[in-house]
Amino acid sequence: MNHKLVAVFIIGIIASGLIYTHPAYAHNFGGDESASWLAKVSEIKTEANLISKHVGQKDVISYYSDALSEYWNANDTREMGERNTLLATEIPTTINATISDAQAGNQSSVNDDVTTLGGYLDESIPVRVDSDKLNNSTVQALSVTFVLKESLEKYGDAINATVDLNNMSQMNMNMSSESTMKGMSSGTSMPATVVDQNKYENAIGLATAAQNMFTDVAAKNPDKSDANGKISTAFTTLLQDLNGKADAQTIMNDVHVGIHPVFIDGYGLKLVSPIPEFPLPAVLIIISIAGVVVATRFKSNLGF
Repeated sequence: MNHKLVAVFIIGIIASGLIYTHPAYAHNFGGDESASWLAKVSEIKTEANLISKHVGQKDVISYYSDALSEYWNANDTREMGERNTLLATEIPTTINATISDAQAGNQSSVNDDVTTLGGYLDESIPVRVDSDKLNNSTVQALSVTFVLKESLEKYGDAINATVDLNNMSQMNMNMSSESTMKGMSSGTSMPATVVDQNKYENAIGLATAAQNMFTDVAAKNPDKSDANGKISTAFTTLLQDLNGKADAQTIMNDVHVGIHPVFIDGYGLKLVSPIPEFPLPAVLIIISIAGVVVATRFKSNLGF
């Protein structure tokens, strides 16, 4: 074996690792039961309100019925029953009544159902969320990102995106950095084609809900005025781009560049990597060092 070639090969791997600049993780935020419940309440209210706009339209109602089943299922009923048996009965009963009355075309009953459901969901918050978590700004901010995640998922499906909008590593990083420097939306391409109107409407509804949640969070945390101002502006841009049917990369830029980093810095959100937090350059260097060790031992065993 030519040991000079081995050395050159290893140096090449190290060099390639050092110049690699693509982000090694996405904006994956850690799970928190309290934040998840706050998000769930907002999501259920959003779906119910959207049903009220389509009373009598059975195909649309069927879509939102399926969406509601994502946010409330038998497990939620069971867990609620461990703390409050009344709410464990009334919340799913009122969800079903909302769907049934909407299918029957009874607008007045649906409006009453939505109001009643909202009240029960509000009652569920202190039941499921301890006061220290409810008043924790990081938990509050995290719940907003959970609803945003749902919005991006729905929007990606609505436009039949070829990328996962929640995966920052699939962004066009040149576009995002350029738009950030300009301080404006990065949408310069043609509007996306909406292939699923229900999911498109749902995506906007959830993004609007997240924006409203953030407005409430900002009011509770006036000491974070700098972060609040930036996030508020970014939300305005996001809603404009969603309503304008912006392409996937533009929407990803709005969230992953305009909103998430400010939440991380201003509200202390923590990133969770799906794999050990070794960026690719570090992994390559580790592999390279291992190669040096192997090569050295091979050389030693041959008596060189």
